[in-house]
Amino acid sequence: MRVVEVRAEHGQALVAGVVLAEPGPGGGEVRTWGLPPDLVDALREWARVAATAGVGVGGVGAGPSRDPSADAISRRGRQLAARLSVELAAPVDYRDPVTGHRVALRGVTRTPHPPPVPPLPRNGNGHGEGAPAPGPVAEEAELTAVTAAAEPTPWGVGLTLAVLVAGVVLLANLALAAPLITGLGPIGLAVDAAVVAGLVPALWLNRHVPTWRWAVHGTFAGTGLALVFLAVAAF
Repeated sequence: MRVVEVRAEHGQALVAGVVLAEPGPGGGEVRTWGLPPDLVDALREWARVAATAGVGVGGVGAGPSRDPSADAISRRGRQLAARLSVELAAPVDYRDPVTGHRVALRGVTRTPHPPPVPPLPRNGNGHGEGAPAPGPVAEEAELTAVTAAAEPTPWGVGLTLAVLVAGVVLLANLALAAPLITGLGPIGLAVDAAVVAGLVPALWLNRHVPTWRWAVHGTFAGTGLALVFLAVAAF
């Protein structure tokens, strides 16, 4: 799974391995991933402050007696990484400049507020475990941060789950609504449609959530088929 990693290195902010550098004297092109200018400026400032404060793995930020400024830099970095996840609508890994830990941010959302940031893990030596260094980012003409972060869509497993959920919902809806249709005819169909309509808002909110989206699509498909069969039986 490929994800975007944001980190500070030598006073510069890196997103997906690309430096968010200031434009040079010649005004050359600087890649900013299409991020809002205020977020780009905030990331650059955060990286400069981290370098100025001497924060780094094994530096003033490591160990149990941590400088309060190091805590502030760590907290600010996680907040910016959470906002980056919102702007890119993609998973983001935050490499903390204080401890070297990698914090995975998977709560991608398009709401006005950033997703909850998990607490920073800590251990005795201040080093993250199992956090491999990011590889170089290929310079491609059409490369964007979202395509760099997007993991392959599990079509096989996802469609299988959607089909299974559709089958279960279809059978359940037919079994529960058949007595209504038999006794009330079109009125029973209207009652069943009203019950189904009450579930649509909750399902609609989860249509982009990983894993759950397949179940949502399967539920919609199974419900639609059930309503078709019930309408035929009612009329």
